[in-house]
Amino acid sequence: MRTPDFSEFLFTRNDRTLTVSGELFRVCEENALEIAQRQGTGVVGLVPFDPQAQPYLVVPERWEKTPTPQRPVHKLPQPSSLEGIDNPGYRQAVATAVQKLNDGELDKVVLARLLHAKYEGQTLDPETVYTNLLAQQPRAFVFSAKLPGSDRYLMGASPELVFHSEEGAFTTHPLAGTVSRTALAGSTDDAQLGEALLRSAKDRAEHATVVDDIRHRLESLTEELHVPAVPSLMATPQLWHLGTKIWGKLRPGMSSLDGARAIHPTPAICGFPTESALDLIQQLENFNRGFFGGLVGWMDAQGNGEWALVLRCAEVSETQATLFAGAGIVEGSTPESEHAETANKLGSFGKALGIDTTAIAL
Repeated sequence: MRTPDFSEFLFTRNDRTLTVSGELFRVCEENALEIAQRQGTGVVGLVPFDPQAQPYLVVPERWEKTPTPQRPVHKLPQPSSLEGIDNPGYRQAVATAVQKLNDGELDKVVLARLLHAKYEGQTLDPETVYTNLLAQQPRAFVFSAKLPGSDRYLMGASPELVFHSEEGAFTTHPLAGTVSRTALAGSTDDAQLGEALLRSAKDRAEHATVVDDIRHRLESLTEELHVPAVPSLMATPQLWHLGTKIWGKLRPGMSSLDGARAIHPTPAICGFPTESALDLIQQLENFNRGFFGGLVGWMDAQGNGEWALVLRCAEVSETQATLFAGAGIVEGSTPESEHAETANKLGSFGKALGIDTTAIAL
């Protein structure tokens, strides 16, 4: 069973963990920094994927940053049922989206799917799931947030920094363009997969769309803005990504939350043009993303902070886990390849549960 002191909010990067408990105030974006300054503390929380939906931001009673202990991976009970390993509806949605792309209705859309794991007659311990994520994804932003009014935790191991700022200096590291690491990590074959991604015209074009969009959105918030001309490779245990580290200096009065919100949702998690992509997502996805594809992070009383994209994630309780994954659909995408890509992305969290998310061969 979950220990009573498993925190309401955890955010781990590298060897440091922010641990939060208690809620003094729930705040809106407009007054978040003002209240944090008045209390001499900070703000933590979640921003939904839908830019019009209400965020969940709180000023906590207690927060502390401590070293992250190293823990072993624990074996968890196997689910009594799995729903969504094979998803014909997702492949059909991709086919529909590709047709609309070919017709010139939009340039890109990100479509997501779910995997449901149920645990009947046994208990899934959320705290153990979190420690498994920490052990298996040491370079990710590993997070857990108790969802308001429920017994569920949103947790995950995100590879993507949306916005970090400290004393006015900021960085953002968008990822777009992905290939599975199907070869042994560190091998020649694995390196060749990464190099092929770096040379892929399709993936480079997708990545450029994301970077150009972020550049445009940040121009009015910044005094300095540096954008590398070409992307670089970034690896997670399951995937290679194309990434571009953008940095600069914010205008006075701008906070980390201001910066993160300005570029959310990027084409990397939504599509382009944004409004067209949002409309198509609502048409083709048969579920509400909620906080998947949104933001998770923190901000102190000076506006410094760190916000990551809610990716490689799941909603977890003691009886079930619902995993989320999405893929960017562009001209040239195929239903089979995007189904396989989302299967590998589901595997980042599935590994913590001991689930094989790629069992269906297509």
